[in-house]
Amino acid sequence: MSQDDAILLRHILVAIEQIERYTRGMSESEFLSRPMVQDAVIRQIEVIAEAANCISVIYQGEHPKLMWSNMINLRKRIIPENFRVNLDKVWNIVQDDLPLHKQAIKKLL
Repeated sequence: MSQDDAILLRHILVAIEQIERYTRGMSESEFLSRPMVQDAVIRQIEVIAEAANCISVIYQGEHPKLMWSNMINLRKRIIPENFRVNLDKVWNIVQDDLPLHKQAIKKLL
C-alpha cells in the first residue's frame, strides 16, 4: 500500500467516524428534522467519495472485495443532476453502507 493510499483510507475512516458521531442515537425522523446534521453528514459523504476516487487503480485492483464504485458514487447517489439531496438515501447510506465500508477499511489498515 502506498503512503498516499493509506492516507486516503484514513480520511475515509475518519469521515465515517464523524458521521457516526453526528448521528449517534438518532432516529431517521430526528435526522430528517435536523438540517445542520444533514449538512454535516452530506459533507462527510462527499469526503468519502472523493477520497475513494483518489485511491490508486492498482490498490483498488488488489482489493476488489471493497466496494470501490459504491464508495466513489456515494455523492452521485445522494445528489443527482437536479441537485435535490435525497435525504432518505443519505440515511440509508449511513445505516447500511457506511458500517460495511468501515469494517472493510479497518481490515486494510
